[in-house]
Amino acid sequence: MRGITPYPQCEGNIADACRDAAAGIGAQLDRLRAHLASLEPARLRMSAARHDALLTGYDIYARMLDDALQDIASGLQTEAELRLSDLTLAAGASR
Repeated sequence: MRGITPYPQCEGNIADACRDAAAGIGAQLDRLRAHLASLEPARLRMSAARHDALLTGYDIYARMLDDALQDIASGLQTEAELRLSDLTLAAGASR
């Protein structure tokens, strides 16, 4: 897929990089959804109700993906904070 870098270089906080990736993915999914919503169900050989149901499912899965990425970012943030506090305690104890 063009335009998506699976492993971007991360300078700094990896949790922020994950949140940035989630925002970028969300923006791409929003553009795709807008395109799908603009398609006429009759041209796709489906009913309007089926088209609406598919878009509703799309919205649900897009939200689930965003929630998962935000949870991952929160976990990374917590892990980074724990490691930093461990390093601070270790540095303080050695003096």
